[in-house]
Amino acid sequence: MSGLRLLVSLAGAFTIAKLLDENRRLRMELDGRIAREAALDEKAKRGLGGERHAGTEAMRYPPRQWDEVDEAADESFPASDPPAFTARSTT
Repeated sequence: MSGLRLLVSLAGAFTIAKLLDENRRLRMELDGRIAREAALDEKAKRGLGGERHAGTEAMRYPPRQWDEVDEAADESFPASDPPAFTARSTT
């Protein structure tokens, strides 16, 4: 009978240890997720996301030449489709 009691006690201790380990792992995961979200919020507040308004006035180093095709491409970014302009001359 004492062998059975020992076995039940060991099984209970093992189960409690596994539950505590899982609780610790989930808390660490949650803390990491909260820290990442806070960092992303701070990054967005400081404007470090890489966003800018379209056009040369918002560029750090604007190009010397800028035409309507460049403007349309800049305004459409990051769209997957390029603007619908063709390479024809306007005279």
